[in-house]
Amino acid sequence: MNSILQAALNFYDAGCCVIPARIDGSKAPIGNWKQYQVERPSRDQIVEWFQDGHSGMGVVTGKVSGNLELVEFEGRAVKDGFLDEAREIAVNSGLSNLWNIITSGYVEMTPSGGIHILYRIADEDVPGNLKFARRPGENDGIEVLIESRGEGGFVITSPSHGTTHPTGQPWVLIKGSPMSIPMLSWEERNDLIYIFKMLDQMPVKEQVVEKLSNQTLTGTKPGDLFNQQATWDEILIPIGWKKGYTSKGTTCWTRPGKEWGNSATTKAETGNLWVFSTSTVFESEKPYSKFAAYTLLEHGGDYSKAASALRSMGYKPSNDSEPSFAQPLKPLSVVPISEVPADYESSWKPVNLESLFDGTYVRPTTSMLARNDGHHLLYQGKVHSLYGESESGKSWVAQIAVAEQLRAFKKVIYIDFESDAPDIVDRLKSLKVTQAEILQNFRYIKPDSATKFEDPYWASILELNSAVLIIIDGVTEALSLWEKESKDNDAVTNWMRRFPRTIASLSGAAVVLIDHVTKNAETRGRFAIGGQAKLATIDGAAYLVEPLEVLSPGKIGTLTLRVTKDRPGFVRRIAGMYRKSDRTQEAAVITIDSTKELMDYIISPPMLEDQLVANQTEKLDREIVTFIDSNPGATKSMATRGIKGQDSAVLARLEVLIRDGILENAGNERGFKLYVSADGKARFGLVNAMILSINGGA
Repeated sequence: MNSILQAALNFYDAGCCVIPARIDGSKAPIGNWKQYQVERPSRDQIVEWFQDGHSGMGVVTGKVSGNLELVEFEGRAVKDGFLDEAREIAVNSGLSNLWNIITSGYVEMTPSGGIHILYRIADEDVPGNLKFARRPGENDGIEVLIESRGEGGFVITSPSHGTTHPTGQPWVLIKGSPMSIPMLSWEERNDLIYIFKMLDQMPVKEQVVEKLSNQTLTGTKPGDLFNQQATWDEILIPIGWKKGYTSKGTTCWTRPGKEWGNSATTKAETGNLWVFSTSTVFESEKPYSKFAAYTLLEHGGDYSKAASALRSMGYKPSNDSEPSFAQPLKPLSVVPISEVPADYESSWKPVNLESLFDGTYVRPTTSMLARNDGHHLLYQGKVHSLYGESESGKSWVAQIAVAEQLRAFKKVIYIDFESDAPDIVDRLKSLKVTQAEILQNFRYIKPDSATKFEDPYWASILELNSAVLIIIDGVTEALSLWEKESKDNDAVTNWMRRFPRTIASLSGAAVVLIDHVTKNAETRGRFAIGGQAKLATIDGAAYLVEPLEVLSPGKIGTLTLRVTKDRPGFVRRIAGMYRKSDRTQEAAVITIDSTKELMDYIISPPMLEDQLVANQTEKLDREIVTFIDSNPGATKSMATRGIKGQDSAVLARLEVLIRDGILENAGNERGFKLYVSADGKARFGLVNAMILSINGGA
C-alpha cells in the first residue's frame, strides 16, 4: 500500500470525503467532482483511484465530511509572523486551551510554507469559503493572509507531492491525524475566527452610521469633543464589557455575558469600535465612533438628543463666559449608591431582585441525564448525589451521564478518589464515546490531597464554563483528605460548601457526588453513610440507586433511581409513586445491556400508579384464567382457594371476566361452573399451549 492510498483511507475512515487532485499544478480536484460535495465515494472507489500511486489527493470540506472546515495561513502570513500573532492573541485572551486543541488535532504545512488547520463544527452548518485577513498588495492588488474552506470547498492534503504543486514540493503533516481532527462548538469556532479577523490589514472606510457627518478629531461640535475626550473604558465597562489584551494599538474586548474571547476591538489609530460578535446591541462588522456608541446606548440612536445631552454636560465650544473643558464623563446608565468600589466582593451585598419580576429570571430545570421521554434528571449549576450499596450501579449512572455529554461535544471533569483512569476510560469507550471526544473534552483528575487556594489546576476547575458536568467519585475518601469525619455534620457542611458547592456555583456545572450507603437497609435511613448534613446541603437532587437485576459483564442488568431530595422541585413532578418507608419516588429505570463489547442502555420513566394498577389487574386476570383453564368447571370457592390474593378481589375480577366473555359460566349464580372461552384462550395465549398439548409437545 502506497502512502497516498494509506492517507486517503485514513481520511475515509475518519468520515471525510476524499477525492483525487489534479497533478498539473492547478491544485484543483480531478474531473467532475460536484457529486462529491454531497456524497462520499466508496472505499473501493478510493482504492481504485490511488492504488497505482496517483500523487495528488484532497478532501471536500463541509457537511459531506462531517461538518469539516479548514483554516489556511498563507505562506506569506506565516513568514511575516501572523501565525505567531494569532497564537499570542489567543493566549492573552483566555483561549490558550482552545488554541492547543486546534493545533494538536490536524495541522499540515503546504509546499509554499503555509499552514492548514482542520476542525469540525458540532452544532451549526459550516459556512462557505471565507477570507478573514487580507492586506494591500502591489499594483492596487490584495493579498490574502488567512482564509477558510467550508461548505463546497476543496483542499489538498498531505502527503500529496510531485506535480500536484507547481514547486514540486509536498504537503507535510506536522501534528495529529485524520482521526484526531477536533470538534468545536459554533461559539468556539467564532472565538478563533474573531482572532483571525483582528489580523486583517485592509483599510476600512470609517463611515459611522450617524446623522452628524464630517466630524474630525479637532471639531468643536458636542460629538467631536466627546470623541476627543471620552474613553472606551468609560463607555463599555459600565455596561458589562471586559477589557482584555492590547497589542500594537489594538485593544480586545469581551462582550457582556461571555467570560473570555474577543468580541470587538478598539484601535488607537482610528479611535473607533469594531464589533465582530452578532450577540450585542451593536451591529457587527461596522465601525462606531465613541459618539455613535454613546448615542446608541443612551439615546436609542437619536443623535440630536445625544448632542443636546452632551452639550448640557459641558461638551461645547468655549467662550469668554464658559469653561473650555467638558465635565468628566460619568459611567453610562450607572448611579452609584455609595463610595464602595464597584468591584468590591461581598456575600452580604443585597441580591438584585428585579429579575424575579421583569421576566428575565429562568427557574432552574434539568438538562442532563436524559430519560427516553425527553425529561432530564440533573440541574445545571447544582450539586447532586448518587448513592447506593457497593456494586449497585451508581458509578455506571454517573458514567452514562458523562458519556451523554461527551457525545454532545460538551466538556466534563471527573474527580476520582476511588478508581483509576484506565477503568473510567474503558467504561466510556464501552458506552460508545470516541477517542477524539475523550481526549478533547474529558479531564480526569485523581487528587491525593485537599484543594489549595494557590493551585492553578484547582482554580481552572472553578472557571465559569470549565465543564458542564463534574463528577466527584468517592465522598468518604474525599472527606478523609480534608481530615473530616463523615458523621460530623458541621465538618460535612463545611466541606460541602468549600468543595462541591463552590465548584457548582463558580463553574456553572452540574456536580454529581458518588457515595455509599450502609449495608443494613433497616437502619440506613434516607441517605448515605455519615451525617445528615450530606442530604441537607444538596441543592440539586439526590438519588438512591437500587439494583433490580444485577449488573455484570455479558448480562442485561436493571436498576432504579429513587429521588430522595429535590430542592428545585422539577424532578419530583416527573417522578413516579411515593414509597412511605423511605419517602422516595422512583425517577427512572435504567436498563444496561452489556452482552456486547459496546453497551446499549435505556433510561425509562417510572411506572405511574395507573400503569401499576393496570399491570396488577392484568396479572390477577392471567392467574384466574390459567387456574380455570387447568380446572375446567371450577366453582367460586375453588377459585378463591386456588388463586393468591384477597377473596374479594378475585370474586370481583371473576364477575368482570364473565361479563367480558373471557370466562363462561355453565352453572348459575348460586352454583358456578367456570370455563375459559375461546376468546379468553386466544387473549391469554392458551390456544398454542392447547395445540402443543394435543401434539404431545412437538
